[in-house]
Amino acid sequence: MGGIVNAKEGVLWVGRKSTLIELSHASRFKVYQAKSLLEAKVFLRERPIKVIVSDVVHFFDQLKTLFPEPVRILLMDKLDVSSTQAAINRGEVFRFLPETSAVSEIEDAIDQGVRHFDLVSQHQTLLSNLKVQNRKLEKLIQKLEEQVSVRTARLQGVEGELSKTKRYLEQLNALIAWINASSSVEELSQRVEKALKGVLPVEKIVLSETTTEEVVKEVKKLGLPSIVMPLIYQKEEKKKCVGHLYFLCKNEEDIVALYEKVDLIKQISDTVALTLEKIYIFNASVERKEEWQKTFDAIFDPVALVNKHYDIIRANLSYSQISGIKIQSLVGKKCYEVFQKRKTPCEGCLLSQTLQKKKPAQFELKSTAQDTFYATSSFPLEVDNQELAVLYYRNQGEEKRLRDQLLQAEKMAEIGILAGSVAHEINNPLGGILAFTQILLSEVPKDSTFYQDLKEMEEATLRSKEIVENLLYFSRISREEDLEAIDLISVIEKALTLVNLKIRHKNITIEKHFQKTSPSTKIFGDFNQLVQVFLNIFQNSIQAILENGKAKKEGKIELWVEHEEDQKQVLVKIRDNGKGIEAEHLTNIFNPFFTTKNKTEHPGLGLSVSYQIIKNHHGKISVESEPDKGTTFIILLPYRAIVLSRS
Repeated sequence: MGGIVNAKEGVLWVGRKSTLIELSHASRFKVYQAKSLLEAKVFLRERPIKVIVSDVVHFFDQLKTLFPEPVRILLMDKLDVSSTQAAINRGEVFRFLPETSAVSEIEDAIDQGVRHFDLVSQHQTLLSNLKVQNRKLEKLIQKLEEQVSVRTARLQGVEGELSKTKRYLEQLNALIAWINASSSVEELSQRVEKALKGVLPVEKIVLSETTTEEVVKEVKKLGLPSIVMPLIYQKEEKKKCVGHLYFLCKNEEDIVALYEKVDLIKQISDTVALTLEKIYIFNASVERKEEWQKTFDAIFDPVALVNKHYDIIRANLSYSQISGIKIQSLVGKKCYEVFQKRKTPCEGCLLSQTLQKKKPAQFELKSTAQDTFYATSSFPLEVDNQELAVLYYRNQGEEKRLRDQLLQAEKMAEIGILAGSVAHEINNPLGGILAFTQILLSEVPKDSTFYQDLKEMEEATLRSKEIVENLLYFSRISREEDLEAIDLISVIEKALTLVNLKIRHKNITIEKHFQKTSPSTKIFGDFNQLVQVFLNIFQNSIQAILENGKAKKEGKIELWVEHEEDQKQVLVKIRDNGKGIEAEHLTNIFNPFFTTKNKTEHPGLGLSVSYQIIKNHHGKISVESEPDKGTTFIILLPYRAIVLSRS
């Protein structure tokens, strides 16, 4: 049976049904199918089978003796206590599932079985290692026993000494067992002293990782004679001292007795040295791993380590956060699936090229998942003879957006200059058309069939001429000599003429509430710049009212211009009944390039420009808004004579 996966995680299906065929195509296990007991035995001898799945319990009964290691899963048509108990007794079944179980349920059970198999295998490996250690210990004990035998032969009849030696050996065996289980230097020191203190003629045993002056002074303070044994760790032909054992005795006689056991002490010291070095290596490994992981996670940009099949080996915290998947769950998944939500490798990805040429490569990744652009770099890396690549993603979305908006702003400025030039060119022929049309009107009788046509031509020409004049007026560049006393209502009326064409067929009405008896609405400023301010606000209101190209049933823009004598200023309020602005956006709407609309069509410069113009006129502009109710812009401009700052 076919399956695309690790051969070490083999699954054997024993039976004539095809229950697991679907699993072999979708799961991460290598599934083999045996239709008979004989076939099953062949597979079990020749294949690395970890899990056996069957719907016949007697297969397990016959296979468990010859092949006890694989985990057994039984599919049953009916799950009850008696059946399951019988299956456990006969086939030592690990897991029971209904025959109607979904493939995903079977896959989960197999996954549990594989983990159980691996755990048992690790346990058996550990037991095997322990047996090797025990054999070494047995040899050591045998040697010690030989020494004891020689001493016993010399001291025949000395039962007390024999008893001491026996107790010594027993405690030595316990010591070595403890050493193998020690996980820290402190624990090792405590166990060495506890095990040897009753066996050797010593008052105290001190384990020192380094021979410093402080340690020597501390030992001397005790005022006891001692023997110092260096802890030598030997790997191949290299030796190094990893510490010292201080054996402190009560008197010189005990020192002499201790010297008689110097060979045994050396063996114990060698064992302690080996264990101590293991602890050092383990602690250093843990520290390096933690430091590396912290450094990896501290990188602000997403980083992932992948193999040639795009499988993630490791990823940092930023990668996990952007993907929305926990770091532990990312391992083994395809990078393009979790990071870009794609079913195929990303367009333009240079991972294969990086691994083939063994050189770094860079490419731009357009991310539809995060709606941005990444400057992506891939670096080749080889770990344990496995070809890997580091993928580093730098988000360039904001940088690209600002660059595009700047280009758009420059383009709009060029279009403004071009519009002024085109308007000049159009204005002259329009004047000629208007003149000839009016001459014809004066010569054609009013009851003529051509008169009404000529009248419509005149009106259309006048309307075109007005549009061109407005365009010319708006495209003028403001100069110092343009600063003058102007009527704010006239400014607003001029801005309204520029937007009238836009709202003519949009079902949007404009209501003006001007104080006819107002003492003055005149201010000192730049007429063109202020027209631009109100034009920007009107366009913003119109866009808020329009929905998918259609206005609301009652699209409305209301205007108030009021003279505030006590404040010596003119108040302008512009209110619309558009969709409004969300509260979190209100503090940003005057920022350059900020927009909640399409960034290509609306670069977000209008309100920012308006804010700066009002500020240059020593005025204030603010906004109030409620979603789905509308927005109100409030502008305050001083009407007394002032000198403008030209920033």
